[in-house]
Amino acid sequence: MKKGLFFILIFYSFIFLSGCTQERAEKKEVIARINDYKLTRQEFEDQLIEELTMETDFKVTREAKSVFLEQLIRKELLIQEAQKSGMDRKEKFVKTIERYWESTLIRDLMELKGDEFDKRTYVSEEEINVRYQEMKKTGGELPPLEEIREKIAEQLKDQKKREKLKQWINDLRKNAKIEIDQKLLHQGG
Repeated sequence: MKKGLFFILIFYSFIFLSGCTQERAEKKEVIARINDYKLTRQEFEDQLIEELTMETDFKVTREAKSVFLEQLIRKELLIQEAQKSGMDRKEKFVKTIERYWESTLIRDLMELKGDEFDKRTYVSEEEINVRYQEMKKTGGELPPLEEIREKIAEQLKDQKKREKLKQWINDLRKNAKIEIDQKLLHQGG
């Protein structure tokens, strides 16, 4: 229950902060007004840049900007209508946001730790040679070591990084205080 309340508070904090943004938007260049919502030029450009990073085929032209703005207007109208009907306060929606928030947080943490381990992980020439010899034993045609050295090194580094991440997660569990009520776990059905 506390967790659900926590996420509801976070959700409403976002709504509050977006309200504050709208108040500050009056002092900024407003590209479009959608009922009470003001879309600033900066917000538009930020979303446009985000779209460009996700859609590599997207080309910025006058027409494309107008089409993109229309998409943002439609999206905002649908959001406003959903909020008007109270959908943003329904348990199903809040739980969905909760799951998304948790998975995003975990993904970002794993990327952070992965980058950290990547910087501290290296592969020696001996390891590359051992892997190459193992590959030779399996038979079949194998290019010379020099041709596949980088690929082997990359695979070994990824393997080491995955092992470090797994060990880190195991250490988190070992060092955490976890209590499980087995009787309650297996009760009912």
